[in-house]
Amino acid sequence: MKTDSSLLLYNKYYSLTNKEIEVELKNKTKWRGKFLGYFRGEKNYISKWQLVDIDVLFGSDNFGFLMGRIIVHKDIVKIFFFQDNSTMML
Repeated sequence: MKTDSSLLLYNKYYSLTNKEIEVELKNKTKWRGKFLGYFRGEKNYISKWQLVDIDVLFGSDNFGFLMGRIIVHKDIVKIFFFQDNSTMML
């Protein structure tokens, strides 16, 4: 069975106490914040992640719209975890 990198990322991320991360995408953009939510996929465990600023507590605004950015999992190249100074290459 093929290893699902989204499940590995999920397990690593939700085992940390300091949720601050830096995500680098295929187009070389970098976003800093934390994952607040995710969307389940059909082929992979997680297809998209909701990335918000580190100080955001809720994932939606007063009108019910999602805050932050929605990042497609397959667009992620690497993630830097600030808690243990490690990098996960995807």
